[in-house]
Amino acid sequence: MPGPLEDELGDVLEKSRDGKGWTQSDLARAAGVSASDISRMERYEYVPDESVLKNLAKVLDLHAPSLIAVAKETWSPQPIEPDPGPFTTVCLDLFVGAYPVKCYLVVCNATKACAVIDTGGNPEAIIKKAKELKLQPEKILLTHAHFDHAGGLELLDTTYNCPAWIDKKEPRPSGSRDFRFLQDGETIKLGNLNIEVLFTPGHTPGGVSYKIHDSVFSGDAIFAGSMGRANSSWSGLYNSITQKLLTLPDHTRLFPGHGPATTVGEEKRHNPFFSTSH
Repeated sequence: MPGPLEDELGDVLEKSRDGKGWTQSDLARAAGVSASDISRMERYEYVPDESVLKNLAKVLDLHAPSLIAVAKETWSPQPIEPDPGPFTTVCLDLFVGAYPVKCYLVVCNATKACAVIDTGGNPEAIIKKAKELKLQPEKILLTHAHFDHAGGLELLDTTYNCPAWIDKKEPRPSGSRDFRFLQDGETIKLGNLNIEVLFTPGHTPGGVSYKIHDSVFSGDAIFAGSMGRANSSWSGLYNSITQKLLTLPDHTRLFPGHGPATTVGEEKRHNPFFSTSH
């Protein structure tokens, strides 16, 4: 198994009721359980039996077998095979305090051109890894502006003197002297690679994902077994996932900002929010 999921039962319940505009008390009434039990679930203190989980799934419009698997920690996505495209992905597990964040180096195999996808709050680790691999990043691609994804921008800017790409609707993180603004569907060149920009807002107003061959770097839009927190728009995020990401071929790899990598097919089968399997 490739590691624990980013979200537990409590996260899924909270995000689900947010989508309905419900309080904990609203969910308790709908599901016929006590508000204190909902609170304990969302604090990761209590996992109820399967009959309660099935009822919670029903009232929240979640896929019950997938919710049970998340709650009981019996599922995680299969390990990802390397993308057969002409590039290499280096995943860095960085930390902002005690909170783990995924950042990525993408390297064109033919030219060794390199881009950083999200900077995290620990740019020193990115610089160290790039030096070990004899790489000189020439682009910084930001999925969104939250500190755990863009907090290392200033040091990378001064070290590599390279531009940073971000959606114009996203707040500007500090640190870059050369912002470039994205268009949905545009292609960014990296050596011989074509990087397609997919607008996936909802977690933030200007959230984007980057598609290279059969891989998508999706920031905090979707996690294995869950979805990101809809700070900007719950319906917008749900639509971004269902209309932009899960319409891609099942073998498409999804590299999120937190938790293990997954595939479109895995999420269509096992994600409580999106599974339609029976």
